Amino acid sequence: MLNLKKKSPARLPEFSLQSSRIYIRPPNIKNYQSWKTVRKANRSFLKPFEPTWPKDCLSETFFKRRLKRQIKNWIEDRGYAFLIFTHDGSLVGGMNINNVERGASHYASLGYWITEELQGQGYMSEALNLSIQYCFENLHLHRINVSCLLNNSRSKNLLLRANFTKEGMAKKYLKIDGKWQDHFLFGLTIEDWKNINNYCDFE
Repeated sequence: MLNLKKKSPARLPEFSLQSSRIYIRPPNIKNYQSWKTVRKANRSFLKPFEPTWPKDCLSETFFKRRLKRQIKNWIEDRGYAFLIFTHDGSLVGGMNINNVERGASHYASLGYWITEELQGQGYMSEALNLSIQYCFENLHLHRINVSCLLNNSRSKNLLLRANFTKEGMAKKYLKIDGKWQDHFLFGLTIEDWKNINNYCDFE
């Protein structure tokens, strides 16, 4: 498991997880300009599916605050942030492992986004599969939770293809685009993931 020590420099670890067409890795300050460009170009597309964007949401100051919080979360084992890139180095999305809980639960929740032009082409499936593997093999979680808006059919189908179980609906679950909205709830346990992938532990 990759961890930062308390006295580590103010940056996230440098590594990547790769699939056939994309790789995911922790963000760094050098990603600001490409992150700003991609988020700005996809603002109208992403806005209905995300919490309200702050007024300074595309500023470098905002990005630095965000990065500082992500570093703190990583150090404290509370969250793990990744950006999604195609193999030519183009930034195309983000994947966040949020709300990590240990103790009797050992779970986390996932949040993700991808550019509109890559919707429906399997790129997010690749990023999701990399993230699931990281959650179970590196973070040693027992369960992954994901929620999606009732009208977000692409996200719902993505999760079902990744073998998440639809477990119910939560009313007014998250405040998205300025409104408290109902969400479908999905879950995947390590036992189900191992069974599906015919996974074997070698001691």
